[in-house]
Amino acid sequence: MSMCHWICEGIGIRTNDLYQYLNNQKCMDALRELGIDDIEETEPEEFDIDDYLLGEPYQNLGDFLCRLDDTHTLSYGDDGDGESFFYYTPSYPWSRRDNEPASIQEVHERIIDAVIQVCDLSRDEVEAMIDDDIYEHGCG
Repeated sequence: MSMCHWICEGIGIRTNDLYQYLNNQKCMDALRELGIDDIEETEPEEFDIDDYLLGEPYQNLGDFLCRLDDTHTLSYGDDGDGESFFYYTPSYPWSRRDNEPASIQEVHERIIDAVIQVCDLSRDEVEAMIDDDIYEHGCG
């Protein structure tokens, strides 16, 4: 029997806290922009984001938000118990890319920019939800 162990560590947001603020029309627009075409006929009130999360084409809301980050520096993960995260993991100096954020505030801005694309939250409300010290682990 084998066991996996993983850690979500960095600056980010617990995506489970965002579900209540998701805007169906914004989610539909974002999915279309990402190339998902099968929602053309769906009315916003009939739309269910879970049809696009939970494995196809995205693993969870954190994965979906990663696709909305045009810098490709944010990540997603989960704790194995249903809590998922959208976050930035600080990197070692020798593995940093040119587009890495230069400050914690820049990380916050990247998270906020992605979240407001699909949620009915102000920038200040998203800012208040960001955790600068995520450290969660999971086993499976």
